[in-house]
Amino acid sequence: SDLHARERELVRMVEEKTADLQRANEELSRLSFTDSLTGLANRRVFDQTLDKEYSRMMRAGSELSLVILDVDHFKALNDSEGHQRGDEYLTQVGAELTRRARRKIDVAARFGGEEFALILPGVSTDDAARLGESVREGIASLELPHAASPVAPFLTVSVGVATATLDGWNTPDELVAAADRALYAAKRSGRNRVIVAEGETTAQERAKSSTINRS
Repeated sequence: SDLHARERELVRMVEEKTADLQRANEELSRLSFTDSLTGLANRRVFDQTLDKEYSRMMRAGSELSLVILDVDHFKALNDSEGHQRGDEYLTQVGAELTRRARRKIDVAARFGGEEFALILPGVSTDDAARLGESVREGIASLELPHAASPVAPFLTVSVGVATATLDGWNTPDELVAAADRALYAAKRSGRNRVIVAEGETTAQERAKSSTINRS
């Protein structure tokens, strides 16, 4: 009957609207956790994940490594080539990080601006440094032209590495600060390199230079 036909149509419309709403909510949820440009985890997810993995590390007595990298002379790239080229390069860096963060528990995030980070649960300092070096080499091997950089004719990154243990950095913030200091040591010593912050019980680090491959 017409009544049943109208009821079926009404049910179909409600189901359609419900499905649309669900898709919209899923997209909203995805956007709230991912960086819209690179598709990596955003800073909010980075902070939450680091807190969670730090607590797990403390309970298990394992290690937690953090790699922070910064695109060298990114402002000069934007100024000379424009923000669209800059965004293209950031997307490429994000894709390289995604390729390197192979385990499900590894998290690649856009830390802010031209800074990126890798959270590596259960990974030793040496292995994190090797991964940082492979990321640095991988990005350099893309040979993305960067004429405004005094470091190399193509895009390069500087990398800082720090590892938290039960004897080392006492909070997630201290771990971030240690990796950040190592990153700035890499910048000060010429960029396009990996520097490791050595964690100690006194929470002091001696920055040591890892493999350096100058172009």
